[in-house]
Amino acid sequence: MDFVTRPEFEEHKNHMDSRFNTLEDNIKEVKRELTTTRLELKTDINNLRSEFKQDMSNLRIELKEDMNNMRTELKTDMNIIRTDLKTDIKDLKDDLVSLFDEKEKAKTEEMKHSQIKWYIGWIGYTWIGYT
Repeated sequence: MDFVTRPEFEEHKNHMDSRFNTLEDNIKEVKRELTTTRLELKTDINNLRSEFKQDMSNLRIELKEDMNNMRTELKTDMNIIRTDLKTDIKDLKDDLVSLFDEKEKAKTEEMKHSQIKWYIGWIGYTWIGYT
């Protein structure tokens, strides 16, 4: 069996300590990087969340504006149609009144014509009766 001398042991111990220290340093560095990366990710996620909320808010505002514009356009269109309809109804009413007036005039003329025929017939009857 071989024996290890004190200087060899110290050298081996220093070598092992160095390796463990390097390993511990590497672990600490990885932990720092993970912590930094996690903080960066949290910041990025929060920034994205804020951007998303702002975008959603902007979209809501645009949607409300579009709805209000459409509502205004619909009201304007409805008022125009209502005005056109009133005008059309008035024109139709005027046309119907004119038609009824013409019909009434025609009936009046027909009645006058009938009365004239009756009068002529009566005069002729009475004239024949006297002669």
